[in-house]
Amino acid sequence: MAAKILYTKQGSDPTTLVWPASGPPSERWTFTSGTALAIPELIGYGNGTTTYADGRAFPVITSQGSTLLHQKG
Repeated sequence: MAAKILYTKQGSDPTTLVWPASGPPSERWTFTSGTALAIPELIGYGNGTTTYADGRAFPVITSQGSTLLHQKG
């Protein structure tokens, strides 16, 4: 299963963001505001949250307040 993540820019966050801010390169992805990105390594849920396959939560809010939420469909 893949999660389709939509990045919504807020505050001083850039239009293109590598997220999460830290961690293994294989668990960091480049998001562009307003463009959904499908990531096979993540699992999306109907309430907008996302987890890694092993159950760890994927951070959905950046330090500046931008959001990264799973999009249905």
